[in-house]
Amino acid sequence: MTAAMIELLRRWVPPVIVVAPGVLLAAPGCISLLPETEPNALYRLEFAPASEGVRSENAVPIVIDQIAAPRALSRARVVVVREGSVGYMARAAWISPAPMLVHNQIVDVFLAEVPQLAPVRGEDGVRARYRMQLELRRYEAIYDQDVMSAPMIHVRLQARLVDRETRRIIGLRQIHEEVRASGNRQGAIVTAFSQATNAVVRELAIWAVDEVNTNEIG
Repeated sequence: MTAAMIELLRRWVPPVIVVAPGVLLAAPGCISLLPETEPNALYRLEFAPASEGVRSENAVPIVIDQIAAPRALSRARVVVVREGSVGYMARAAWISPAPMLVHNQIVDVFLAEVPQLAPVRGEDGVRARYRMQLELRRYEAIYDQDVMSAPMIHVRLQARLVDRETRRIIGLRQIHEEVRASGNRQGAIVTAFSQATNAVVRELAIWAVDEVNTNEIG
């Protein structure tokens, strides 16, 4: 973009600092990304099963509790961070609040790829020996280079596995994944969120199977 074009845009939208083609930094410090197609776009996480596991008749039921999260992550908004300032992606949102989005992804992955366990939701009222309690610590796009570059997606999930029969915590795990978006566009950023989320959830599933198997044998 030439200096003349930047000057023209500054005169056209004085309340906003133009920092890159297609990217706006709204005062004070809230990063806004222009939508690729239409405003007010809703996004869901992408998911393609890595394998189609055959559900075992002896699958162990496990309750997947609703996910706790800080207030900033509890909305259906895409969190972005630049130079320590936290904001939300403009004119775009998740189809549901981020904790619910991740919770649904966990249940979907367990159902599709983990035949050893039978995931149920807390509200299902199913009696299960094992309960997984979760907290979403990070779910954000970080502009760690500059606003013209693709952001790094950070997803961090903390899990606690409880044996309800013995009332013991049998496992604690914190999983963190980083994925660089392929571009500084909403679609590319959402794809990177999907990739990071799926990597975290699959690691969570492997860990849960190992912990349950160890506890059952012991």
